[in-house]
Amino acid sequence: MRLHLRRKTRRTLHALLVCGLAIAVLHTTGIGCPIKFMTGISCPGCGMTRAWLSALSLRPDLALAYHPLFWSVPELTGIVAYRRRIPRKLFRTLISTAIVAFVAVWVVRLALHHDAGLLFSDLLTTDVVSIGTPKWLTLIRALVVGD
Repeated sequence: MRLHLRRKTRRTLHALLVCGLAIAVLHTTGIGCPIKFMTGISCPGCGMTRAWLSALSLRPDLALAYHPLFWSVPELTGIVAYRRRIPRKLFRTLISTAIVAFVAVWVVRLALHHDAGLLFSDLLTTDVVSIGTPKWLTLIRALVVGD
C-alpha cells in the first residue's frame, strides 16, 4: 500500500512538473495557447486562466465574462480523479456533457463578435475568443519581409 501511494505521488508530481514546464515554455516563448498559435483560432478553453484569476480576485462577473464555464474545472477534475469510483456509464455521460458544453460555448463565442461584451460591456475591452492569423505565420512573415 505504501509503495503504491509513493508511485502515485511520484506520477502526480511528474505530471505537475511536466505541465508546469510546458506552461513556462509556452509563456516565455510568447506562444501562449498552442492551438491559437498554430491555427489562429481561439480554443474552447480560451479565457479560462483570466476567468480564474478574476474569480480569485473576487470578481465573478468578470470571470463569467472571460469564460462562462470556468466554475466547472474543479468538478471535472474531481470526476476524472475519482473515475474508478464512478460508474462507467455515468462517467462517460458527465465527460461527454462537459465536452458538448465547452464546444457549444466555443461555437457561440466564435459566432458572436464581442460575445462577452454583450453580457458585460463595461468590463471587457477586447474579444476573448477570436479568429486571426496564426502566430507562426506572422513570425515567418516578419522574418521574410523584415517587419
